[in-house]
Amino acid sequence: MSSERAKSLQEIEEQKKNKLRDVSYNRRILVVEDEPEIADSYRRLLGQPIQQRKQRRSSRGGMQKMASAGSESLEREKFIIDIVHTAEDALVRIEDSVDENRPYAMAFVDVLLGEGKDGIELVREIFSMDSDINCVFVTAYQDRSVDSIHDLLGQENSNRWDYLNKPFSDGEILQKARSSISLWNMRQQRDLKQQELSEARSRLLSSERMVSVAAVARGVGHEFGNILLHIMGRAELSRMGEEEDMKHGLDVILKACETATGILEKFNGLAKPSEEKKKHQSILAMQPLNEALDLMSHQLMSFEVNITANEDDVLTCEASSHSLVQVFVNLIMNAMDAMGESGRIDISLKDDGDWVEYRVRDFGPGIPEHIIDHVTEAFFTTKGNNGTGLGLAICREIVEIEHGGEFVVKNHCQQGAEFVIRVPKTQAWEGKSE
Repeated sequence: MSSERAKSLQEIEEQKKNKLRDVSYNRRILVVEDEPEIADSYRRLLGQPIQQRKQRRSSRGGMQKMASAGSESLEREKFIIDIVHTAEDALVRIEDSVDENRPYAMAFVDVLLGEGKDGIELVREIFSMDSDINCVFVTAYQDRSVDSIHDLLGQENSNRWDYLNKPFSDGEILQKARSSISLWNMRQQRDLKQQELSEARSRLLSSERMVSVAAVARGVGHEFGNILLHIMGRAELSRMGEEEDMKHGLDVILKACETATGILEKFNGLAKPSEEKKKHQSILAMQPLNEALDLMSHQLMSFEVNITANEDDVLTCEASSHSLVQVFVNLIMNAMDAMGESGRIDISLKDDGDWVEYRVRDFGPGIPEHIIDHVTEAFFTTKGNNGTGLGLAICREIVEIEHGGEFVVKNHCQQGAEFVIRVPKTQAWEGKSE
Protein backbone atom coordinates (compact mmCIF):
# COMPACT_ATOMS: atom_id res chain seq x y z
CA MET A 1 0.00 0.00 0.00
CA SER A 2 1.73 3.21 -1.20
CA SER A 3 2.22 6.07 1.22
CA GLU A 4 1.00 8.55 -1.41
CA ARG A 5 -2.41 6.89 -1.50
CA ALA A 6 -2.75 6.37 2.22
CA LYS A 7 -5.09 8.70 4.08
CA SER A 8 -5.20 9.48 7.76
CA LEU A 9 -8.32 8.48 9.66
CA GLN A 10 -9.06 12.15 10.25
CA GLU A 11 -9.07 12.87 6.51
CA ILE A 12 -11.29 9.87 5.88
CA GLU A 13 -13.75 10.98 8.53
CA GLU A 14 -13.86 14.51 7.11
CA GLN A 15 -14.45 13.18 3.61
CA LYS A 16 -17.22 10.95 4.90
CA LYS A 17 -18.98 13.89 6.58
CA ASN A 18 -18.75 16.06 3.48
CA LYS A 19 -20.15 13.39 1.17
CA LEU A 20 -22.53 11.66 3.53
CA ARG A 21 -25.64 12.99 1.78
CA ASP A 22 -24.42 11.55 -1.53
CA VAL A 23 -24.33 7.96 -0.29
CA SER A 24 -27.44 6.03 -1.37
CA TYR A 25 -28.49 2.68 0.07
CA ASN A 26 -25.30 0.65 0.05
CA ARG A 27 -25.38 -3.01 -1.07
CA ARG A 28 -21.65 -3.41 -1.70
CA ILE A 29 -20.00 -6.56 -0.32
CA LEU A 30 -16.36 -7.66 -0.41
CA VAL A 31 -15.68 -11.41 -0.30
CA VAL A 32 -12.18 -12.57 0.70
CA GLU A 33 -12.02 -16.28 -0.09
CA ASP A 34 -9.10 -18.30 -1.46
CA GLU A 35 -11.11 -21.39 -2.51
CA PRO A 36 -12.57 -20.86 -6.02
CA GLU A 37 -15.59 -23.12 -5.53
CA ILE A 38 -16.68 -21.34 -2.37
CA ALA A 39 -16.06 -17.96 -4.03
CA ASP A 40 -18.34 -19.04 -6.88
CA SER A 41 -21.07 -19.95 -4.39
CA TYR A 42 -20.95 -16.39 -3.00
CA ARG A 43 -21.26 -15.03 -6.53
CA ARG A 44 -24.17 -17.31 -7.32
CA LEU A 45 -25.98 -16.58 -4.11
CA LEU A 46 -25.37 -12.84 -3.66
CA GLY A 47 -24.50 -11.54 -7.09
CA GLN A 48 -27.58 -12.58 -9.09
CA PRO A 49 -31.27 -11.92 -8.54
CA ILE A 50 -33.45 -14.98 -8.01
CA GLN A 51 -36.86 -14.99 -9.66
CA GLN A 52 -39.75 -16.98 -8.32
CA ARG A 53 -43.13 -17.24 -9.96
CA LYS A 54 -46.16 -16.41 -7.91
CA GLN A 55 -48.49 -19.33 -7.34
CA ARG A 56 -52.25 -19.32 -7.26
CA ARG A 57 -54.93 -21.70 -6.30
CA SER A 58 -56.59 -23.63 -9.12
CA SER A 59 -60.31 -23.83 -9.44
CA ARG A 60 -60.02 -27.22 -7.79
CA GLY A 61 -58.44 -25.79 -4.66
CA GLY A 62 -54.90 -26.97 -5.49
CA MET A 63 -51.76 -24.89 -6.09
CA GLN A 64 -50.33 -24.42 -9.56
CA LYS A 65 -47.77 -22.12 -11.16
CA MET A 66 -49.04 -19.07 -12.95
CA ALA A 67 -48.78 -19.12 -16.70
CA SER A 68 -45.70 -17.53 -18.23
CA ALA A 69 -47.65 -14.94 -20.14
CA GLY A 70 -48.45 -11.94 -17.97
CA SER A 71 -46.89 -13.50 -14.86
CA GLU A 72 -45.30 -11.31 -12.20
CA SER A 73 -41.94 -12.29 -10.67
CA LEU A 74 -40.71 -11.79 -7.11
CA GLU A 75 -37.09 -10.64 -7.22
CA ARG A 76 -34.78 -11.17 -4.27
CA GLU A 77 -32.43 -8.26 -3.64
CA LYS A 78 -29.25 -8.17 -5.68
CA PHE A 79 -26.03 -7.31 -3.89
CA ILE A 80 -22.98 -5.78 -5.51
CA ILE A 81 -20.07 -8.07 -4.74
CA ASP A 82 -16.33 -8.01 -5.37
CA ILE A 83 -14.35 -11.20 -4.79
CA VAL A 84 -10.62 -11.34 -4.02
CA HIS A 85 -8.45 -14.30 -3.02
CA THR A 86 -5.64 -12.74 -0.96
CA ALA A 87 -5.31 -10.35 1.97
CA GLU A 88 -3.16 -7.99 -0.09
CA ASP A 89 -5.81 -7.67 -2.81
CA ALA A 90 -8.45 -7.10 -0.13
CA LEU A 91 -6.52 -4.18 1.35
CA VAL A 92 -6.13 -2.59 -2.07
CA ARG A 93 -9.90 -2.88 -2.68
CA ILE A 94 -10.69 -1.36 0.74
CA GLU A 95 -8.28 1.52 0.19
CA ASP A 96 -9.71 2.24 -3.26
CA SER A 97 -13.27 2.11 -1.94
CA VAL A 98 -12.46 4.68 0.76
CA ASP A 99 -10.55 6.97 -1.62
CA GLU A 100 -13.39 6.92 -4.15
CA ASN A 101 -16.11 7.28 -1.50
CA ARG A 102 -17.65 3.99 -2.62
CA PRO A 103 -17.32 2.08 0.66
CA TYR A 104 -18.22 -1.53 1.23
CA ALA A 105 -21.05 -2.04 3.69
CA MET A 106 -19.65 -5.42 4.75
CA ALA A 107 -17.12 -8.14 4.01
CA PHE A 108 -17.15 -11.93 4.27
CA VAL A 109 -13.61 -12.93 5.26
CA ASP A 110 -12.21 -16.43 5.33
CA VAL A 111 -10.10 -16.92 8.48
CA LEU A 112 -7.47 -19.17 6.84
CA LEU A 113 -6.07 -17.49 3.71
CA GLY A 114 -3.01 -19.61 3.09
CA GLU A 115 0.37 -17.97 3.49
CA GLY A 116 0.70 -14.50 4.98
CA LYS A 117 -1.71 -12.83 7.38
CA ASP A 118 -4.88 -14.63 8.37
CA GLY A 119 -8.39 -13.23 8.10
CA ILE A 120 -8.47 -11.87 11.63
CA GLU A 121 -5.27 -9.84 11.17
CA LEU A 122 -6.70 -8.68 7.85
CA VAL A 123 -9.92 -7.46 9.46
CA ARG A 124 -7.97 -5.54 12.09
CA GLU A 125 -6.22 -3.65 9.25
CA ILE A 126 -9.51 -3.16 7.41
CA PHE A 127 -11.07 -1.61 10.52
CA SER A 128 -8.16 0.83 10.77
CA MET A 129 -8.77 1.94 7.16
CA ASP A 130 -12.58 1.99 7.14
CA SER A 131 -14.30 3.01 10.36
CA ASP A 132 -17.78 1.84 9.24
CA ILE A 133 -17.47 -1.51 7.49
CA ASN A 134 -18.93 -4.65 9.08
CA CYS A 135 -17.17 -8.01 8.73
CA VAL A 136 -18.24 -11.65 9.04
CA PHE A 137 -15.55 -14.29 9.67
CA VAL A 138 -16.11 -17.59 7.85
CA THR A 139 -14.05 -20.69 8.73
CA ALA A 140 -14.18 -24.47 8.84
CA TYR A 141 -11.88 -24.61 11.85
CA GLN A 142 -12.21 -23.48 15.44
CA ASP A 143 -8.67 -22.09 15.48
CA ARG A 144 -9.64 -18.88 17.29
CA SER A 145 -12.21 -18.51 20.04
CA VAL A 146 -14.74 -15.70 19.96
CA ASP A 147 -13.10 -14.22 23.07
CA SER A 148 -9.65 -14.20 21.45
CA ILE A 149 -11.06 -12.41 18.37
CA HIS A 150 -12.76 -9.90 20.65
CA ASP A 151 -9.48 -9.23 22.48
CA LEU A 152 -7.61 -8.79 19.19
CA LEU A 153 -10.12 -6.43 17.57
CA GLY A 154 -10.97 -4.50 20.73
CA GLN A 155 -14.13 -3.59 22.57
CA GLU A 156 -14.68 -0.55 20.32
CA ASN A 157 -15.24 -2.90 17.34
CA SER A 158 -17.37 -5.50 19.12
CA ASN A 159 -20.53 -4.56 17.19
CA ARG A 160 -18.85 -4.60 13.79
CA TRP A 161 -18.00 -8.29 13.35
CA ASP A 162 -19.77 -11.65 13.37
CA TYR A 163 -18.80 -15.31 13.02
CA LEU A 164 -20.02 -18.12 10.73
CA ASN A 165 -18.84 -21.74 10.51
CA LYS A 166 -18.47 -23.79 7.35
CA PRO A 167 -20.33 -25.54 5.93
CA PHE A 168 -22.88 -22.75 5.83
CA SER A 169 -26.32 -22.74 4.28
CA ASP A 170 -27.59 -20.30 1.68
CA GLY A 171 -29.99 -18.88 4.22
CA GLU A 172 -27.20 -18.15 6.73
CA ILE A 173 -25.16 -16.22 4.18
CA LEU A 174 -28.18 -14.29 2.97
CA GLN A 175 -29.24 -13.33 6.47
CA LYS A 176 -25.73 -12.23 7.49
CA ALA A 177 -25.54 -10.08 4.34
CA ARG A 178 -28.96 -8.52 4.92
CA SER A 179 -28.31 -7.82 8.61
CA SER A 180 -24.84 -6.32 8.11
CA ILE A 181 -25.89 -4.15 5.19
CA SER A 182 -28.99 -2.93 7.03
CA LEU A 183 -26.87 -2.06 10.07
CA TRP A 184 -24.36 -0.11 7.93
CA ASN A 185 -27.09 1.93 6.25
CA MET A 186 -28.88 2.65 9.52
CA ARG A 187 -25.63 3.99 10.98
CA GLN A 188 -25.21 6.32 8.00
CA GLN A 189 -28.74 7.61 8.38
CA ARG A 190 -28.15 8.13 12.10
CA ASP A 191 -24.97 10.10 11.42
CA LEU A 192 -26.76 12.20 8.82
CA LYS A 193 -29.59 13.04 11.22
CA GLN A 194 -27.12 13.89 13.98
CA GLN A 195 -25.24 16.18 11.60
CA GLU A 196 -28.47 17.90 10.55
CA LEU A 197 -29.52 18.33 14.20
CA SER A 198 -26.11 19.75 15.05
CA GLU A 199 -26.35 22.26 12.21
CA ALA A 200 -29.87 23.26 13.26
CA ARG A 201 -28.74 23.64 16.85
CA SER A 202 -25.84 25.86 15.77
CA ARG A 203 -28.25 28.08 13.88
CA LEU A 204 -30.48 28.36 16.93
CA LEU A 205 -27.50 29.21 19.13
CA SER A 206 -26.46 31.94 16.69
CA SER A 207 -29.99 33.31 16.60
CA GLU A 208 -30.26 33.50 20.39
CA ARG A 209 -26.79 34.99 20.67
CA MET A 210 -27.83 37.76 18.29
CA VAL A 211 -30.80 38.58 20.53
CA SER A 212 -28.41 39.15 23.43
CA VAL A 213 -25.92 41.00 21.25
CA ALA A 214 -28.63 43.35 19.98
CA ALA A 215 -29.72 44.18 23.52
CA VAL A 216 -26.16 44.80 24.67
CA ALA A 217 -25.34 46.75 21.52
CA ARG A 218 -27.88 49.41 22.43
CA GLY A 219 -26.05 50.03 25.70
CA VAL A 220 -22.62 49.89 24.06
CA GLY A 221 -23.74 52.40 21.45
CA HIS A 222 -24.91 54.74 24.19
CA GLU A 223 -21.61 54.39 26.04
CA PHE A 224 -19.66 55.15 22.88
CA GLY A 225 -21.82 58.21 22.31
CA ASN A 226 -20.99 59.51 25.78
CA ILE A 227 -17.29 58.81 25.31
CA LEU A 228 -17.20 60.61 21.97
CA LEU A 229 -18.99 63.63 23.42
CA HIS A 230 -16.49 63.64 26.27
CA ILE A 231 -13.55 63.44 23.85
CA MET A 232 -14.95 66.21 21.64
CA GLY A 233 -15.63 68.47 24.61
CA ARG A 234 -12.18 67.94 26.11
CA ALA A 235 -10.49 68.47 22.73
CA GLU A 236 -12.36 71.74 22.24
CA LEU A 237 -11.38 73.03 25.68
CA SER A 238 -7.76 71.93 25.28
CA ARG A 239 -7.44 73.67 21.95
CA MET A 240 -8.28 76.98 23.58
CA GLY A 241 -6.19 76.45 26.72
CA GLU A 242 -2.55 76.71 27.71
CA GLU A 243 0.06 74.07 26.92
CA GLU A 244 -0.37 72.42 30.32
CA ASP A 245 -4.13 72.24 29.78
CA MET A 246 -3.55 70.67 26.37
CA LYS A 247 -1.33 67.94 27.88
CA HIS A 248 -3.91 67.20 30.55
CA GLY A 249 -6.66 67.16 27.93
CA LEU A 250 -4.72 64.68 25.80
CA ASP A 251 -4.28 62.43 28.85
CA VAL A 252 -8.03 62.50 29.46
CA ILE A 253 -8.74 61.78 25.79
CA LEU A 254 -6.28 58.87 25.80
CA LYS A 255 -7.94 57.41 28.89
CA ALA A 256 -11.37 57.74 27.25
CA CYS A 257 -10.05 55.92 24.16
CA GLU A 258 -8.73 53.12 26.34
CA THR A 259 -12.14 52.83 27.98
CA ALA A 260 -13.81 52.65 24.58
CA THR A 261 -11.36 49.98 23.44
CA GLY A 262 -12.10 47.91 26.53
CA ILE A 263 -15.85 48.13 25.94
CA LEU A 264 -15.39 47.12 22.30
CA GLU A 265 -13.23 44.12 23.20
CA LYS A 266 -15.83 42.85 25.68
CA PHE A 267 -18.61 43.38 23.17
CA ASN A 268 -16.67 41.50 20.48
CA GLY A 269 -16.13 38.68 22.95
CA LEU A 270 -19.88 38.33 23.32
CA ALA A 271 -20.69 38.80 19.63
CA LYS A 272 -17.90 36.74 18.06
CA PRO A 273 -16.37 34.29 20.54
CA SER A 274 -13.46 32.62 18.75
CA GLU A 275 -12.66 28.95 19.25
CA GLU A 276 -9.60 29.88 21.26
CA LYS A 277 -11.59 32.06 23.63
CA LYS A 278 -14.18 29.37 24.17
CA LYS A 279 -11.69 26.85 25.54
CA HIS A 280 -11.72 26.26 29.25
CA GLN A 281 -9.06 28.24 31.07
CA SER A 282 -8.34 29.05 34.69
CA ILE A 283 -10.15 32.31 35.39
CA LEU A 284 -11.24 34.36 38.37
CA ALA A 285 -14.81 33.32 39.11
CA MET A 286 -15.83 37.02 39.26
CA GLN A 287 -14.45 37.76 35.78
CA PRO A 288 -17.43 36.70 33.59
CA LEU A 289 -19.87 38.27 36.05
CA ASN A 290 -18.02 41.60 36.05
CA GLU A 291 -17.83 41.61 32.25
CA ALA A 292 -21.55 40.96 31.98
CA LEU A 293 -22.32 43.80 34.41
CA ASP A 294 -20.00 46.15 32.48
CA LEU A 295 -21.75 45.29 29.21
CA MET A 296 -25.18 45.82 30.73
CA SER A 297 -24.31 48.93 32.75
CA HIS A 298 -26.26 51.35 30.54
CA GLN A 299 -29.41 49.23 30.57
CA LEU A 300 -29.17 48.77 34.34
CA MET A 301 -28.96 52.54 34.88
CA SER A 302 -31.70 53.27 32.36
CA PHE A 303 -34.08 50.87 34.08
CA GLU A 304 -32.97 52.00 37.55
CA VAL A 305 -31.95 48.47 38.50
CA ASN A 306 -29.84 48.20 41.65
CA ILE A 307 -27.23 45.42 41.61
CA THR A 308 -25.71 43.95 44.76
CA ALA A 309 -22.87 41.47 44.37
CA ASN A 310 -20.24 40.16 46.75
CA GLU A 311 -16.68 40.53 45.47
CA ASP A 312 -14.19 37.63 45.47
CA ASP A 313 -10.76 38.28 43.97
CA VAL A 314 -9.36 34.85 44.91
CA LEU A 315 -11.83 32.14 43.87
CA THR A 316 -10.98 30.55 40.51
CA CYS A 317 -12.42 27.91 38.22
CA GLU A 318 -11.68 26.33 34.83
CA ALA A 319 -14.29 27.66 32.46
CA SER A 320 -15.04 29.47 29.23
CA SER A 321 -15.35 33.06 30.39
CA HIS A 322 -17.15 34.23 27.25
CA SER A 323 -19.72 31.44 27.51
CA LEU A 324 -20.46 32.34 31.13
CA VAL A 325 -20.79 36.01 30.17
CA GLN A 326 -23.56 34.87 27.81
CA VAL A 327 -25.27 33.12 30.75
CA PHE A 328 -25.18 36.16 33.03
CA VAL A 329 -26.27 38.57 30.29
CA ASN A 330 -29.31 36.36 29.62
CA LEU A 331 -30.19 36.10 33.31
CA ILE A 332 -29.88 39.87 33.85
CA MET A 333 -32.03 40.58 30.80
CA ASN A 334 -34.67 38.13 32.06
CA ALA A 335 -34.63 39.75 35.51
CA MET A 336 -35.10 43.22 34.00
CA ASP A 337 -38.02 41.98 31.89
CA ALA A 338 -39.63 40.44 34.98
CA MET A 339 -39.24 43.54 37.19
CA GLY A 340 -40.26 46.24 34.72
CA GLU A 341 -38.82 49.75 34.93
CA SER A 342 -36.98 49.38 38.23
CA GLY A 343 -35.93 46.79 40.75
CA ARG A 344 -33.12 44.97 42.42
CA ILE A 345 -30.91 42.02 41.51
CA ASP A 346 -28.82 40.22 44.13
CA ILE A 347 -25.85 38.21 42.91
CA SER A 348 -23.77 36.03 45.21
CA LEU A 349 -20.66 33.95 44.68
CA LYS A 350 -19.26 31.34 47.02
CA ASP A 351 -16.73 28.52 47.30
CA ASP A 352 -18.61 25.24 47.63
CA GLY A 353 -15.87 22.63 47.92
CA ASP A 354 -15.14 21.33 44.41
CA TRP A 355 -17.63 23.79 42.96
CA VAL A 356 -18.06 27.51 42.38
CA GLU A 357 -21.64 28.54 43.04
CA TYR A 358 -23.35 31.65 41.64
CA ARG A 359 -26.84 32.77 42.66
CA VAL A 360 -28.76 35.36 40.66
CA ARG A 361 -31.98 36.54 42.29
CA ASP A 362 -34.42 39.18 41.10
CA PHE A 363 -37.21 40.89 43.05
CA GLY A 364 -39.91 40.41 40.47
CA PRO A 365 -43.12 38.37 40.72
CA GLY A 366 -41.36 35.02 40.41
CA ILE A 367 -42.20 32.14 38.07
CA PRO A 368 -45.64 30.49 38.19
CA GLU A 369 -45.24 27.05 39.71
CA HIS A 370 -47.10 25.30 36.90
CA ILE A 371 -44.46 26.36 34.33
CA ILE A 372 -41.28 26.46 36.40
CA ASP A 373 -40.23 22.99 35.21
CA HIS A 374 -40.59 24.06 31.58
CA VAL A 375 -38.80 27.41 31.41
CA THR A 376 -35.46 25.81 30.41
CA GLU A 377 -37.04 23.86 27.56
CA ALA A 378 -36.18 25.08 24.07
CA PHE A 379 -38.83 27.37 22.52
CA PHE A 380 -40.81 27.73 25.74
CA THR A 381 -41.53 31.41 26.30
CA THR A 382 -43.99 33.59 28.20
CA LYS A 383 -43.12 36.68 26.13
CA GLY A 384 -45.16 35.82 23.04
CA ASN A 385 -43.66 37.24 19.84
CA ASN A 386 -41.10 39.18 21.87
CA GLY A 387 -39.27 36.02 23.04
CA THR A 388 -37.41 33.19 21.32
CA GLY A 389 -37.78 30.64 24.09
CA LEU A 390 -34.07 29.84 23.84
CA GLY A 391 -32.35 32.04 26.42
CA LEU A 392 -32.69 29.83 29.49
CA ALA A 393 -32.33 26.66 27.42
CA ILE A 394 -28.95 27.87 26.19
CA CYS A 395 -27.93 28.97 29.70
CA ARG A 396 -28.63 25.48 30.94
CA GLU A 397 -26.72 23.91 28.06
CA ILE A 398 -23.67 26.12 28.61
CA VAL A 399 -23.58 25.31 32.31
CA GLU A 400 -24.49 21.62 32.26
CA ILE A 401 -23.15 20.31 28.95
CA GLU A 402 -20.26 22.66 28.17
CA HIS A 403 -19.03 22.89 31.78
CA GLY A 404 -20.39 19.75 33.42
CA GLY A 405 -22.14 21.88 36.04
CA GLU A 406 -25.63 22.38 37.42
CA PHE A 407 -28.30 24.94 36.47
CA VAL A 408 -31.27 25.23 38.82
CA VAL A 409 -34.33 27.46 38.44
CA LYS A 410 -36.56 28.14 41.45
CA ASN A 411 -38.51 30.82 43.25
CA HIS A 412 -36.91 32.53 46.22
CA CYS A 413 -38.65 31.83 49.52
CA GLN A 414 -39.37 35.55 50.03
CA GLN A 415 -39.78 37.12 46.58
CA GLY A 416 -38.69 36.76 42.99
CA ALA A 417 -36.97 34.09 40.91
CA GLU A 418 -33.56 32.66 41.73
CA PHE A 419 -31.08 30.94 39.41
CA VAL A 420 -28.35 28.75 40.88
CA ILE A 421 -25.29 28.07 38.70
CA ARG A 422 -22.70 25.57 39.93
CA VAL A 423 -19.50 25.12 37.93
CA PRO A 424 -16.73 22.64 38.85
CA LYS A 425 -13.44 24.27 39.80
CA THR A 426 -11.51 21.88 37.56
CA GLN A 427 -12.60 20.28 34.32
CA ALA A 428 -11.53 16.63 34.68
CA TRP A 429 -13.53 15.65 31.58
CA GLU A 430 -13.70 16.83 27.97
CA GLY A 431 -16.21 19.65 27.63
CA LYS A 432 -18.47 19.82 24.61
CA SER A 433 -17.89 23.35 23.54
CA GLU A 434 -19.67 24.38 20.43
